[in-house]
Amino acid sequence: MRKSILLLGTMCLAATAVGSSVNAQSERAGFRLSAVVNTVCRLELPGASTGGSGQVIDFGSFYQLCNARNGYRVVMRHPANLEGATLFWDGRAVPLSPGNETVIADENHAASKYSDVRLDVRGVDIPISSLSFRIDPKGSVY
Repeated sequence: MRKSILLLGTMCLAATAVGSSVNAQSERAGFRLSAVVNTVCRLELPGASTGGSGQVIDFGSFYQLCNARNGYRVVMRHPANLEGATLFWDGRAVPLSPGNETVIADENHAASKYSDVRLDVRGVDIPISSLSFRIDPKGSVY
């Protein structure tokens, strides 16, 4: 009888030890979390004002936000053949293309920043209502 109780006690200890090792392994288990975030590209424009000479349109600071990992482009749509007009983007001169669109910024990474923008029209008669700006993500869009 004594041997049976001793054997039963040994089996209980062995079962407890096996259960403890299973619990220890499950405590170390981990998980992996992944998510897909929607692509957001936004361009906020302040109001434009014309300089005293009528030759400079000051657009102020544009706010650009785009989380596309391959970057983005900022494009200006304008009337064709604006000979002599130049856009200044953060002090950098960007001549307008002879067509209807000019790429004024081309970034290869996501960004959130402000850029000062003004347009020197050099006597070219151009209504502000004929100008528009957009931001386009590069690469995959989610």
